[in-house]
Amino acid sequence: MSKVLLSFMALTLCGCVDLGRVGLHPETKTVYIDGHKNSVENCLSAAARGQKLYLEKDDPLPGGINRFYLKDTNDENVAWVETARFSHRQTSVDFYYAPHVPEIVGTINTMIAQCQNSLE
Repeated sequence: MSKVLLSFMALTLCGCVDLGRVGLHPETKTVYIDGHKNSVENCLSAAARGQKLYLEKDDPLPGGINRFYLKDTNDENVAWVETARFSHRQTSVDFYYAPHVPEIVGTINTMIAQCQNSLE
């Protein structure tokens, strides 16, 4: 009986995760942007809006890591973004996105370029 209950609970919890278009095995891209974490997050949010997307803040991770969902106009997750202080003047940004989706890769590269150029 307990195995059935545990199986049911596991299936229920797994069904609650919204992977969006990111999938189970995302590609990862890490960049370092000059600027304080709040400035970088604000820049990424503005750059996302310029691409007709938006960042939605999620619960933070341990160690001061902020986590966001990059969402499209259909409210679907197209990428996950994590920001962390790297040094006094740099922020590391990790992007997790679906492999083999050129429009998302292009969007992320545009966002990165905009923030690297505007925060220098």
